[in-house]
Amino acid sequence: MSQEKLLQNNEEETQSYALQYQKQKQQNISSDDQQFEVQDSQKEELLKKIEILESRLKNTIDDKPYSELMRILIWEALGTAFFAYGIVCSRGNDVMLSVYLFGAIFLIGKITGGHVNPAVSMSFYSSNEISAFTMRIYWTAQVGGAIAGALAAFVIVGRVTSPYIETQPIEWMIADFCGEALGTFIFCLFIHIQVHPQTQLTDNNLIGIGIIATALYFGRILTYHTGGCLNPAMGVGLGIFESLQDGNWDRLINIWIYIFGPFSGASLASEFYRSVYVGLLPKKS
Repeated sequence: MSQEKLLQNNEEETQSYALQYQKQKQQNISSDDQQFEVQDSQKEELLKKIEILESRLKNTIDDKPYSELMRILIWEALGTAFFAYGIVCSRGNDVMLSVYLFGAIFLIGKITGGHVNPAVSMSFYSSNEISAFTMRIYWTAQVGGAIAGALAAFVIVGRVTSPYIETQPIEWMIADFCGEALGTFIFCLFIHIQVHPQTQLTDNNLIGIGIIATALYFGRILTYHTGGCLNPAMGVGLGIFESLQDGNWDRLINIWIYIFGPFSGASLASEFYRSVYVGLLPKKS
């Protein structure tokens, strides 16, 4: 009987050990699951942080070689100077302005893309096609080219004129800002439609440049009250040069309209093209 009792006690101890082992195993499994859940949540948080960092760093690092950036700087300045000189010589004629834009893009389009306008460069930056550093190269070339073109016009023609907005009631100032934004929106939207292969209206280079020049004509008509600048480089470069020429710096008081209006319209154009226009295209089977 003692042996039976001993065996029974051993069986009971074995069962108790087995139960304890199962409980411990379940606890370990649950703790491992919790640990994995914690790790997964940490991974998700880390991935979100990486995505945020990537979005912030996007377009801040440029992969273009130094030689290409210098080529953009030089030729974009030359093309913008040519366009600025044409603006002064056209005396505000919409058709002649479009012709001079056609010539400027034809001259440098194959080399730099033919932006000749900081708002256009902003629009391509907003659509992630150029980096922030490259955009600043374009801006430097465009403002410098506008001033150089104004200087050439002063030497050759003898007089530089620039777009100018007198201080008016706030509702008129807002209207002028919206006019510059709307005109630049139309202009940049036409550019995006034409330069991207999925939406371009023609693959003929000359006709494509003509379409962009025509877009400038329509954009200027939409904002004739401000003179239809649609180009921050021209507003700044020509405005500064005429102020130096006449010694009247009051004309620069409302120059912000010629800067922020086109930039706003250009950013909206890239977003509209990417989010709305492309989405409305008929789906290919």
